[in-house]
Amino acid sequence: RESMDLHGRNIVVLDTECLHSASECRICGAYPDEAPQLQPHRCQPLGWDNKAALGLSIGCAYHYDEDRYEFFDGHTLEGFITRCVGMRPLLVSFNGLTHDFPLMRGLVRQRADKAAPDEKGYLHALCDEFKLVCAHGYDILAEIWKVDPQDKFERKLNSLDALCQANGLPAKEMDGAQAPRLWQQGRYAEVVTYCMMDVVRTRRLFEMVCEGKAFLRGDGKPITLSPPAQFALASSDVIR
Repeated sequence: RESMDLHGRNIVVLDTECLHSASECRICGAYPDEAPQLQPHRCQPLGWDNKAALGLSIGCAYHYDEDRYEFFDGHTLEGFITRCVGMRPLLVSFNGLTHDFPLMRGLVRQRADKAAPDEKGYLHALCDEFKLVCAHGYDILAEIWKVDPQDKFERKLNSLDALCQANGLPAKEMDGAQAPRLWQQGRYAEVVTYCMMDVVRTRRLFEMVCEGKAFLRGDGKPITLSPPAQFALASSDVIR
């Protein structure tokens, strides 16, 4: 087995970056390490529970059917979700089920809460439809956890960076927690490039899964994931 051609298929690989860090104070927006003596209150981090509060700085998606990358932000998120609901692609992600997808839906629901009654119903229905599309997607991290649940929270084992470094793919340029700070500093190009490269990495891991290849975890242990049924490798897909 050498390669599998997924181009032309209805598959979208995506990743998002947050506008705010989970460690930012929900009261003043400062970080815990930023001159705490100047803060008149105890820092209350935003945390990870309320995804919508974290916001969206930039999102990136790769479309296999058109062989192109697309970027979306808070202003274009609704349009992107609307197209996904219409196309119903296989959404491929790395931790999308617990992060990217709830973040995207949360932001649209947040807008729905402030919308006029007729638009409110439409936006809530859109979120419900998008949730169904997400539920039928392929989350690489979730698939790893299914195969090896006992090591679910082991550090530097199943992170995207650990997997990429173990398998000869480009290492991540930075820790994802840095992205909100860089965006707030106006260093947009770095964050956009970082987001796109995470899509590139996720895409390559997904292709390895569809080719039936094992890849290494951060500790060097090989792991093989079951591909989504509709994209399981057939003999006609193999380039010999």
